[in-house]
Amino acid sequence: MNEAPKNGVPGDLESLLDDSGAEVSFVRPIDYGTQYRVTRGSDTVPLNVYRTGKVSTGGKSSVLKTLIEDWRLARGGAARGRAGGVRTGDRPALDGTPRLGIDESGKGDYFGPLVVAGVRVLDREAARKLQEIGVRDSKDLSTSQAKLMAESIERELGSGNVRVFSLPPREYEKRRSAAGNVNKLLGEVDAGIISELKGEVEVVVVDEYAGAARSYLEPFVPEGVRLEVRTRAEDDAAVAAASILARGRQLEEMDRLSGLVGFELPRGATHVIGAGRRVHAERGMEGLKDVAKVSFATTKRIVG
Repeated sequence: MNEAPKNGVPGDLESLLDDSGAEVSFVRPIDYGTQYRVTRGSDTVPLNVYRTGKVSTGGKSSVLKTLIEDWRLARGGAARGRAGGVRTGDRPALDGTPRLGIDESGKGDYFGPLVVAGVRVLDREAARKLQEIGVRDSKDLSTSQAKLMAESIERELGSGNVRVFSLPPREYEKRRSAAGNVNKLLGEVDAGIISELKGEVEVVVVDEYAGAARSYLEPFVPEGVRLEVRTRAEDDAAVAAASILARGRQLEEMDRLSGLVGFELPRGATHVIGAGRRVHAERGMEGLKDVAKVSFATTKRIVG
C-alpha cells in the first residue's frame, strides 16, 4: 500500500521534492486550501494548493521555483489535455493538410544554446500520432515531460520529418555577429529548415519572433506554398511539436553545460547574475563564453 503524502502535499509533488533534495518546512491552512513553504538550501518557495485543484507559487525566482513551476504547469497541462486534447485553434494541423511547423527555444535565455526545430506533418496518420502523443505548447510541459515527448515525436514521425539545430553559446555568438542580430540569425536557421523539409508541404507555419520574420522567410518558401508567420502559433500541432523538440534539446544542453561548470545553471534571463559571476570567478571569461550568450547586456553586470 502507498504511504499517505506527508503533510498533505500532493503525492506527485512529494516525489519531486524528495528527488530534488527539497523539503516542506512549514504548513498552514489558508482560505479554501493549504499553504506550504518549500525549501532547498537558501531557496524558499511559498506554494498554495486550493481545494479546487488550483495551485499558485510565490517568492523570488530561483532554480527551486522553476522546478515547482514546471510541476504546476505540467499538472495544469494534464488537466487541459484530459478536457480537450490537442488545442488547434482556427488553423488545425489535424486536418491532413501537409505542413511544416517551426519554433525555437532559448532565444531569451542567458545561459545555454539557441535551438530551432522544424516538424513536417504530411498526412492524417502523422497528425493522429501527434494527437496521441499529446503535443501542446512546450511551456505547458515539465522538463521531464518535454524530454520524453521530444523523443516520442522523433520516433513516431521519423528522422526524415524533423530537424533540430542547436547553436551552443560560442557558435551562437559567431553566427549572430555575422548575421547582424539574433532575428536575422533565426531567419537564416528557419530558412535552412524550410529548404530541407519543404518537400510535399502545402503550408509553412512559423512562430513569429520578429516583425520582419515574414520578409526574411518568403524568398525560401516554394511557389504555391502558403507561409503563416504569427504569434501563438503553438495552436498548430506541427509548431507545438517543433516547440517541444526545441525545448527538449535545449534542456539536454543545459544539463550538459551545468555538468561542465559543476552546478545547475538557471534558465531564463533574470536571476542569472550570481551564477554568471561564479562561472567567471572560477573559469574566467573564456569559461563564461562556453556556457553563456555573452553579447547580452547581462555580461557587463557580471564582469563589472
